[in-house]
Amino acid sequence: MRSWCLHPWLIAAAFLLPHGPALAAAPAPVAAQPSPSKAGAAQFDALLKRLQGTELWAEPSEEAVLRRLAELERLVPPGDPVRELRYRALRCDWDFWEDPKGQLAYADESLARARKLEDGIGQASFHYCRASALDQLHGSAAAMVEYEAGIDLSRRIRNDRLLADGLSLRGATHSLLGEQSRAIPDLVAAQQLYERAGAKADAESLLLDIAISYRRMGELAKAREYLVQNEAYAKALGDWAQLIGNLLQQGYLAEDQGRVEDALGIYRRALAIAREHDSAYDIATIHLAMAWPYILRQDYERALALVERAQSEFAELGSRVNDDMIALRMGQAHAGLGRHAQALADYERAAAALERSDNRRYLALLYRARARSEQAIGRNDAAFADLERYIDVHESITGAERGQQAQLLRSQFDADRQKLENERLAREKALRDRQLEALLQARRWQWTAMALGGVLLLLLGALVMRQVVRMRRLREMASTDPLTGVANRRSIEQLGEHAIARAQSSREPLSALAIDVDHFKQVNDRHGHLTGDQVLARIATTCRDALRHFDLLGRTGGEEFLVLLPRTRLDHAQPIAERLRTAIAALDCSDIADGLHLSISIGMAELRPDDAHLKDLVARADAALYRAKANGRNRIETEAIAA
Repeated sequence: MRSWCLHPWLIAAAFLLPHGPALAAAPAPVAAQPSPSKAGAAQFDALLKRLQGTELWAEPSEEAVLRRLAELERLVPPGDPVRELRYRALRCDWDFWEDPKGQLAYADESLARARKLEDGIGQASFHYCRASALDQLHGSAAAMVEYEAGIDLSRRIRNDRLLADGLSLRGATHSLLGEQSRAIPDLVAAQQLYERAGAKADAESLLLDIAISYRRMGELAKAREYLVQNEAYAKALGDWAQLIGNLLQQGYLAEDQGRVEDALGIYRRALAIAREHDSAYDIATIHLAMAWPYILRQDYERALALVERAQSEFAELGSRVNDDMIALRMGQAHAGLGRHAQALADYERAAAALERSDNRRYLALLYRARARSEQAIGRNDAAFADLERYIDVHESITGAERGQQAQLLRSQFDADRQKLENERLAREKALRDRQLEALLQARRWQWTAMALGGVLLLLLGALVMRQVVRMRRLREMASTDPLTGVANRRSIEQLGEHAIARAQSSREPLSALAIDVDHFKQVNDRHGHLTGDQVLARIATTCRDALRHFDLLGRTGGEEFLVLLPRTRLDHAQPIAERLRTAIAALDCSDIADGLHLSISIGMAELRPDDAHLKDLVARADAALYRAKANGRNRIETEAIAA
């Protein structure tokens, strides 16, 4: 289930709604005949199969799509309500662009007809169509109810193709909502069902949606792997619309990886294809996408010109879908040019739509950009409030990504474990059957059967041991920060609570070091996020080497680390902290970036008898850290001692 044009920003939902200008209503059907024609029914079925396959979405324009729909309508056999419902389902998917109320009314009428005929295929199709309209009118929660209804119907009638449609639609919606750990299993299952149903084109097109989910989850290497596969498929098929969507996603991926020049090159490739096919909507979309790399390059005049051009192009098409992103990019360009008052006006226009949609990724960009402009014109209170909003949203995004990665790993582990268990049960049943048959045939085969059983049990034991090892590895991955290899935030907090409990029960001292990399944002801005990631990994390795074997080290977020020193008083923690500070200051990072010098600031605190939780100890260490940064950075500060 796919449409013929890709949405500019929500590419993962390419099959969710028909994009592009509205399709006019198809012509009225031909006059009724006395009885259905078998030849006409066969022609209708053949054309419907082709249109549902690759022909309709490969049409070069909406006018061409309209002609094909009219052609199908003329072939509807008179007096054949089931085939008429099949035509209406296809029209419901491809018509009613920017008319969700009309689409909903059409779907409701068609669903009532399908229920009257007890047509399960039709009912599932129109549930999906209703979801498309409800998503535009009332949001994703309302649409999700319809997806679930369609999926349930598809399972009951055992229609793999319709079930795959529903799973792909639900997966795309989960992806848009940021629920990638739910999206990816749905999309992968849909791809497998499409392959089983012989819908190779639909199966291959889902590679793009799976890639988008991995990119949104922060699994950039996995996303690139799927994008490369999908690009090869789109080129081989000559599907220029899907190729443009793929290139846009590759551009976004390059931006995420800090490869600004590569992103611009990819966008130019997409623009050439869009111009070759005279796709005005895609041209406007790409112009808007190209503005961000120019903003990152601080070429604000060029970025502003691109945004204004995209705004004009969307206006000519009568589309307001991207008004929020246009306002955000325009504000960033104006801010870069020092026109902060104008930028704030742009941000206000963007804020209403972004806050309503709860798109946290772009909300974070908005709050940070608006805070800078507010600070520039002296509105410090407003800037501080927006900065706090940015921190909250950024932490929620980071936490969600970590949680989704862990949840996805757990889901994959549970699926593997269930598969192994099913295989084990199947083997055991087969073994029992073989043993029974051997005993009935002749007792002389008894020892042979027992030997075979022993071999199989040994094999099962080996498989179980292998699974135990794999389970341990998965647990380690779920508790480890993938970038630095040290404990992640959740893991270090759990370790810290246990360490506090042990220290208080045994009346032993415990000290904490809060570490922050000095000027890390400048490292990212000057050298790129990839260099920043290498710096964090290098710092984590250096700290781990400088600590004792029983000390605990974890990354708590961004450029922040936490060290817990069991059985260590504050005066004994001082030389350890100094050892860390000097080790980082002595790092040679010339292999990462020329002229790169690093330092850290450290805040120290010691466990008190009234500390109930780790956060009490860490709060004092953080306060000391803030003093270290305020006093010039690259230094160590100790918690304030109460009088």
